[in-house]
Amino acid sequence: MTSHIKDAIDVAGAQRIGHGIDIAHESNPLAIMKKMRDQKIAVEINLSSNDFILGVKGEAHPITLYRKYGVPFVISTDDAGVSRNNLSGEYVLFASRYKTDYAEVKKLSYDSLRYSFLAGDDKQRLLKALDGKFAKFEAEIAAAGQKSKK
Repeated sequence: MTSHIKDAIDVAGAQRIGHGIDIAHESNPLAIMKKMRDQKIAVEINLSSNDFILGVKGEAHPITLYRKYGVPFVISTDDAGVSRNNLSGEYVLFASRYKTDYAEVKKLSYDSLRYSFLAGDDKQRLLKALDGKFAKFEAEIAAAGQKSKK
């Protein structure tokens, strides 16, 4: 288990790593994370699954390393039939455990599309739709803020 993430990237040409929970146990984790950051290879973060199945959470979770070293990551679900989780719950768990801000949550929403396996045209269409949804949401929040000041 000291080279499976490296091998997934170097041998199999992976552009997205599933789980990536063992990054700290790789032979050269800093070099791997640098490559992931520089080549924009995302890692899936499955907080509920990692906690429920592996008992890994909080500061022991490698999300802290991925964030520190600028590795792109996406919040995802895994084993929903076992853990009964959903994507909204994963975002709430991320926000409550790892003290994020709106900008990071917004970036993660975009990254879930940017690093998806969708065809390029589909990705662009959905990114544009997401732009519209964020614009509408942010306008509604701004309007509510102005209304509450009156």
